[in-house]
This record gives sequence, structure tokens and C-alpha cells, in this order.
Amino acid sequence: MTLITSMLMFGRKKTGVRQAVFQPTFDVTIGDIRGIKKANPRYVDLSFLAAHDANTGRAEHGAPLEKCASNILFSTEPLIRNYLYRYVKTQTTTIYEMLRYGCRFIHIKVTYYDGKWFTSHSVLTGELETHMSDVLRFLSERENDGEIVTLLFQPIFFGDKSFADLHDFLAGIRYNGKNIFDYVFYSPVDEFGKGEGVKVGALRYNDATGPKGRTGVVLFQRRDQHCLPSWDARQSAYPFFFDMDSNALHVWHDRSRLKTLDREIDALCDEILATDRYKDMLRLNQTQPSSCYKTLGDALHSVYSRSLLKTAERHNVRLIEKLDLNKMLKAMPVFQADYVTSGHGDFNLKINRAIRAYNESLVASLL
Repeated sequence: MTLITSMLMFGRKKTGVRQAVFQPTFDVTIGDIRGIKKANPRYVDLSFLAAHDANTGRAEHGAPLEKCASNILFSTEPLIRNYLYRYVKTQTTTIYEMLRYGCRFIHIKVTYYDGKWFTSHSVLTGELETHMSDVLRFLSERENDGEIVTLLFQPIFFGDKSFADLHDFLAGIRYNGKNIFDYVFYSPVDEFGKGEGVKVGALRYNDATGPKGRTGVVLFQRRDQHCLPSWDARQSAYPFFFDMDSNALHVWHDRSRLKTLDREIDALCDEILATDRYKDMLRLNQTQPSSCYKTLGDALHSVYSRSLLKTAERHNVRLIEKLDLNKMLKAMPVFQADYVTSGHGDFNLKINRAIRAYNESLVASLL
């Protein structure tokens, strides 16, 4: 590795993007669509803007590593601290601000660290309670607007805790007297899609927003490669979480080179639209580039790109200008991205308008 390459990877501290100038525009995204209650569309058919690793908006330079980080990472952290910061930070604002920018699907990674619940992305990115207070603040302000906010919790490290412990902790976080479960209006779910309870493909707008058309919450959680049997050791008192992997298509392409990523997204769209296999599932388009070294092209892009935020700033605009956006939304209505609040190329404005038009068309087709 040359000196220049080393400096590019490990020397630069700044991400190369500026904090978005906060001008709230999309406090209401679907609740005021004419006829939406009468049309009562299925939840999985509605389109939403999603924030990948939403908790990283609060990531700070030099934050402690999460517990499950490898020994190699722990031993080299002082040397790669700048690189880590530039590649763990995928958002620039708080979750509250993302919600006001029209984001309605929030992806949060959770870890248990030294007796407290935190969020993380290789490093700790703030206490979970802080992020949940952001969510609850928005819900409190917009509770009569008929919006739907989805939260996906992806556990990274639980220690001796379980999903039930996490749910109990969430129940204890309150804003204006309400916790997150006070915004859940549907019945207990069929978590894995194979038994009794509400199935995600049957959940409709009116189920999520309740009989009074309130702003409601839909909950998901993941059991990925980190999952241990102990995580399910105790039954939860809050049976409202759909299992993400059982109920959703959410292919992570793990590509750094943008042209390759675009081709894989487009190919996945074709696959989905060619079959009814996925019609009853949540379909999430993971558009975000990663820092990866699968191929020489990916590796070169990872080394020489400024940060994940800078890459997303360019790629978000590419997606809506170079690929068929309507095709993407039809195949995968949940559009997940890094840097969802980006104003570069009017990305946030354009994606919100496209999602709004898609949902208006969906409602009109059902009336």
C-alpha cells in the first residue's frame, strides 16, 4: 500500500459533506392523500423513504467500539479511527429530523454495553433512549395525521439480555406520557409468517393507523448472524414485532462500485416483477453502497472514496436520474438509502415527491 493510499484511507477525518440545512418539508407524507382511508391499501404496497443505519446521525469521532467488534479492530482502532468514522456514519441528522424530511422507515442497530442499551455501527452511536425519544417526539407532534412510521431493530450484541428485555426497555421510554407501543394499533402478529396472528401481507393502512386515523407504528426486528438462542429465552409481553427475515425481501448487495450496484438493483427489480412470490412481503430496496473489497473495482472505490456519506450523496442522485424510479418503487416500495436528507441534486425533494406520486396512484387505483 502506497503512502498516498494510506493517507487517503486513514488520514482524512472529515466526511466531505455538510450538515443539511434543516427546512422541514414532509411532516405529512400519506395521511392527507385523498381517499386513503376508503381505499385502505395494504401496508406492503405503500411506498416509504427509509434510512439505513439511522442511528449513525449521532455518531461521533473516536466513539467506543461495540462489544462484538473483532480483536483485530480493537487492536488497530487508534490507527484507523478516522477511517472508521468516515465509514460508520451514514446519516447526518437526528432521527427526529429525518422523520421531518419524510423518512418513514427507520433502521436502528442495537447493542447492550456496560449495563446500558446503545445503538451502534461498529462503534457506539448514542444511547437507544436518545434515539427513541426522537421518534416519540415526532409521533407526539403528528399523532393525529394518519402517518405510518416503521421501526426495524437489528440487534448486534445483547450480552445476557433477550428480545423481551429490549421490549421492556422500550416500553419504559416515554414522551408526553406515551411509549412506542401506545402507537401500535394492530393486533399481535404472526411473527414468522407461519402461525396465528396478523400477517404482514394482510396488514392495511387502517390497521396501522387505528379506527381514528392516528399516526401509527409498525415494528420489525432481525435475527441475523449475531443471534443466539438466549435472545429468545423469555416470552415478550409485546407481541407486535414482525421478523424481518421471514416477512421481507431486503437484499444487501454489499457493493462499493456504483455501476455494479446499479446493475444488481435493476436485476433484482426484474426478478421481483417477474413473479408473485414476493407480493405478500415487505420489499425493501437497499440502495446504499458499502465499503467492501469483493473485487478490485470495489476495493479501489472503497480506498479512494471520501466517505459513505460522500458516495451516497452522488449515488442517491444517480438512482433517481439513471435508473427507472417508478420501476424500482413498484418492485420495492421501501426505498432505503444512506444520507436520506441530502439536498445534493434535490435528492430529498425529488424522492419524496416520487414516493408521494406513487402512493397517490396506488390509492386512486383502489377507489
